[in-house]
Formats: sequence, C-alpha cells, structure tokens
Amino acid sequence: MKKLLIVTIIILSTISFSLASDTGGVFSPMILNARSAGMGEAYVAVSDDLGALIYNPAGLVDFPLKIIGFNHLQIPEGFTRVEFIGGGINLPNISLGFGFQNKGVISPEELLYPFSENAFQGSFAKKINPNLSLGGTIYLYLATLDTGSASGFGLDLGAIYNLNPNVKIGVVLYNPISFISWSTGTTESAGRKDLVIGTSLKFQIGNIPLLFAFDFSFFDKMYFYQRLKLGLESNIPKTPIALRMGYNGESNSISFGLGLKAQRLQFDYAFLYTKDLSNQHVIGFSLEF
Repeated sequence: MKKLLIVTIIILSTISFSLASDTGGVFSPMILNARSAGMGEAYVAVSDDLGALIYNPAGLVDFPLKIIGFNHLQIPEGFTRVEFIGGGINLPNISLGFGFQNKGVISPEELLYPFSENAFQGSFAKKINPNLSLGGTIYLYLATLDTGSASGFGLDLGAIYNLNPNVKIGVVLYNPISFISWSTGTTESAGRKDLVIGTSLKFQIGNIPLLFAFDFSFFDKMYFYQRLKLGLESNIPKTPIALRMGYNGESNSISFGLGLKAQRLQFDYAFLYTKDLSNQHVIGFSLEF
C-alpha cells in the first residue's frame, strides 16, 4: 500500500504542474476551522475533526460516529465576516460530510454594491485498508458582486496514510477541475488551487502529549517560506484544555489557539497575528452524537 500512496502522490503532482497557482480572486481561501487556525493551518495530515471538510476529505474516516459544528471568522479592522457550518457521519462502509460557507460584509449599508460568496459542499471518504483512506469533496459555488452573479463547481481529492499509530502522511489536490461562470460572460477558476503534502507526529515530553504538523505546498509561490505551514498542539494532562500555536507562511502569520472539551461539546478559539493584514479571531463549536 505504500507503493499505492507513492503512485497517488506522483499522479497528483503531475496533474498539479499542469495548473497555474491561484489563491486570489473569487472564493479565495478563508479560515473556516478554529482548531486548524491555531495550528497555522498545518492540517492536511491531521484532519480528524470537522477540519477534514476543509483540508483533507480523507480524514472523514476518523470522525466520531456523528458530529456537527459551526465556525466564525472575525476581522476587526475589515468588513469581511465568514461563517461555516458542517457535519459528518460514519456509516459502515463509507464516511459522509456536508458543509456550507458564507462570506459577506459586517455592515452591508457601508458597501456601495452587493457582495456575498456561498459554497455548498458534499464530502466522502473510505478506508481502502486499515492504513490508507481516500476521499473527495464536491463544491457548488454561488456568488454576487457589483458586476453580476456567478455559479460554478469545484473538486478536492485527498489521501491519508498511517505509517504507524503516531505518524500520518496526507496529500490533497485542491480544485484540479473548477470553474466560476459569471452572468457577465466571464469564466474563472476557484481561488484555491494547490497540491499540498503534510505529516503529523504524536509524541510525548514527560507526561505531556504533543501533536506536531507540517504542510508543504508544491505550487509556485513568490518566496519559499510561503510554501510552509507548521503547527503544534498540546493537551494539558488531567484537564480538558488544549494549547496550540502555529506559523503560516502563505499568509505570513503567527497563530495561537485554545481548545476546551466538555464531554461531547468542543470549543476552539484562535488568534492570528499578521504583518500584512489585520489580526483575526476564529471561534468554533462542535458537538458529537
């Protein structure tokens, strides 16, 4: 199965090099998960909660039996607000997920034209064997801007391989096929196009459990550091508290996060500091059934 994973990575790499790097324009990537935000969005190999809907659909197989959650991104010095609601269920032979994201403005009356971006998604994943899982996500895009309205679709493909109980490798190809068609006659691709490979490592220092994650983007960036994302999470022993920190080279940001779990309810918060944009706050709630 290791050979199968290597072949999959090679195929995805070949496809990716035929595409142009694109992270701007309509439906540009936004932070839709508070836990991943606190870890610098180094999440391709982690993806064991609702973040799998955003970063790697293959991680759906690690969901609880049923889960639903909500996340909110707030940019204090900007007009943008972003909400995401999603959920998932593990069935005997397949794992399924759904999501809806909405991007709008805090005070529509202060904007001189209408603006909204909405995306509906359906995700699926399946274990090929005890170590390898594959998944995909299909998106329906709907947008409104001063120039008109638009609709389109996108597709993500992902895989996760468990080298052992403590080490995972993940790979995702974002939007190898996508289009956004405007009422004005213009057609463009969705904002996030990338091939990302990530690893996650669980280990302990004394009695303190740690989770380290690293993601690398294969798409061209202006600077090499923009390809890198790093994340660290630690659960404080004998408490429901998790502390997180991360670095995101793509957004040139440093992040800090906090998690709190009370039985089946999970609360997450992340603060992002960046020199290029205003600081951001992300909050999230999820409930397991």
